[in-house]
Amino acid sequence: MTRSGAAHQPGVLSIPPLRRLWIALSFSGLGDWLGLLALTASAVAVSADDGFAMQAYAIAGTLLAWTLPQALPASAMATPVHGLDRRVTLAALGALRAVLTASAALLGQPVWLIAAALLISLAGAVAQAAVDATAPGLVPEDRAEDARRLVRRTGHGAAPAAAVLFALLALAAGALTSGDARSDLPLYATAVVFVLSAVAAFGTPPGPVAAARPAAPRQGERPGKATRAVPGLRGLLVGLIGAFAAGGAVLGVARIQVATLHGGDAGFGAMVGAAFLGMAFGVFQGPRMLGPFSRRRLLGLSVVAASLVLAAIALIHDLVVVVVLTGVLGWTVGVAWSTARAVVQETAEEPLRGPARAFLRSVLRAVLVVVTAAAPACAGAIGRHRLELGSDAVYRFDGPNAVLLAVALLTLVVGLVTYRRLDDRRGIPLVPDVRAALRGEVYVPPAAEPQPARDRGVFIAFEGGEGAGKTTQARLTAIWLRDHGYDVVTTSEPGATKIGMRLRAILLDKETKDLSARAETLLYAADRANHVANVIEPALARGAIVVSDRYLDSSLAYQGFGRGQSVEEIAEVNRWATGGLLPDLTVLLDVPPETGFGRFASPADRMESEPMEFHERVRQGFRRLAEADPDRYLVIDASLPQEEITRLIRDRLHDILPDPVPAGTEEITSTFPAISD
Repeated sequence: MTRSGAAHQPGVLSIPPLRRLWIALSFSGLGDWLGLLALTASAVAVSADDGFAMQAYAIAGTLLAWTLPQALPASAMATPVHGLDRRVTLAALGALRAVLTASAALLGQPVWLIAAALLISLAGAVAQAAVDATAPGLVPEDRAEDARRLVRRTGHGAAPAAAVLFALLALAAGALTSGDARSDLPLYATAVVFVLSAVAAFGTPPGPVAAARPAAPRQGERPGKATRAVPGLRGLLVGLIGAFAAGGAVLGVARIQVATLHGGDAGFGAMVGAAFLGMAFGVFQGPRMLGPFSRRRLLGLSVVAASLVLAAIALIHDLVVVVVLTGVLGWTVGVAWSTARAVVQETAEEPLRGPARAFLRSVLRAVLVVVTAAAPACAGAIGRHRLELGSDAVYRFDGPNAVLLAVALLTLVVGLVTYRRLDDRRGIPLVPDVRAALRGEVYVPPAAEPQPARDRGVFIAFEGGEGAGKTTQARLTAIWLRDHGYDVVTTSEPGATKIGMRLRAILLDKETKDLSARAETLLYAADRANHVANVIEPALARGAIVVSDRYLDSSLAYQGFGRGQSVEEIAEVNRWATGGLLPDLTVLLDVPPETGFGRFASPADRMESEPMEFHERVRQGFRRLAEADPDRYLVIDASLPQEEITRLIRDRLHDILPDPVPAGTEEITSTFPAISD
């Protein structure tokens, strides 16, 4: 098994047409990011005589002009050049950006600088979209996704290289030139990079620009419906908004903050480079750090960490320390993004993963547009301030510091809310959980005081999707237990009581219409409350073994994961309804829905009539519940032969039965009866 990235890219780049296109894309991406930094620095230079506020507003206008086209859908950007010759289109876009960049240096006017930033970014977005649409067609069909991944990584990966190059150019400009010419050198260098991209474009394979193929959910799913069906997506989005808002605020005020720290363009380049390098490292490390630790907890913690680092950046007045902290902030943002992707990968059904990730990216692009432009504008409005702390002590608290501190406080609140909403290990203390993860272990709370000998019965529940064989195995288990002399009560949900039978008729009758998901959940909880009070608890109190066909995990799987409702809220309702009663053992018979429905002979009831996608979500929900509580669950592949399933269940039951089964039981009771359906 190979890891994606390093193992895939060389293989794809060995294909000559894609390699030539990648070279042109590399120059183009480098020029785009270098141009952003050079234009931002030039905005400071051309407004230097107008005061701190006007410099901040010039930066805000430049950043807004550059980020707006980046937030537009790729399909819209590729439409104007669809069908045009690929080489001519990419070469023309590179030449256009070179001319616009050089003109910004020659004219040196703030208004034209902002207009040039908008046009350069728009041309770059069109070029990127054209490459995105074309690259998959240059490789075999089975390598198309690798080509898309290479294109995305090349576009984003050019940012750290551009920041380093900009810092070197700024140092060279400071040593070789003076005055306004210092800000012009990076612009002219950017124009040269764009010329190189145009030249490299003529080496790309001929052919028309392909039509953009926007990511769309499969199996007839609409994007809105798909994103709503992903468990916890709103919590993920809230956390990511906080993390990316923190990163966007730093990038927005970086140039004017560096100026207040007595740094120049080189410091600005170092700060931006640290942010992107840190983010790249965080994206790489996120899925690998604290292996057994909850990914949901990790996302919340990464947002909280981002807020604390951002507060330090706001309050510390040392350029070197701020650059280092900016790298750490970028790392926390990268960890948050990669962790959110991992959660989507784990929890969403395969057809919904692409739409969910696309939804997150689109919202985050909009957040970056707003924050990166608003942050310097707000900093300019706040202005510069000096705080007299004593006779000789003065602390500068300028607009950038105030903006970053305010965003840090908001991000802290967002991080705490995200942690609370996504925490899937409630009741487990955080510090021991982290320590155990550092050792590569899953933290298990120490057992409470040793329990006295059991004076109650044993509760066994059978769970699974439709056609999994729950009823059969529950019956076989009950017969086996009775044969060994145990007092056994067999029951099922819904409908184990007289009231339950009425509720069952409502819940499973196909003629029941307009029953909302919440009402359905509450009816199942009502049946379960009566079931526990009148059947399960009395049997356990007298020491019997209760074998139930379905229990509360069915509500979590069907009404939670299946209906897309909050699993935590449903669990809380059922905890109250059952008095917190959980089975001693839950046997989960896992089978694909297609296999289970193939076993049906009778007409389907209301729940069985739900579409296959619903039942697949239910199956995934059961599996997630079992993964979260492995000690209570016995998960069995229900496609195994019936005799093998029965044997596995009996082997596990020996561990929880109240009294050991005597060794001579078979001789005393004769042989086990042959049981068959």
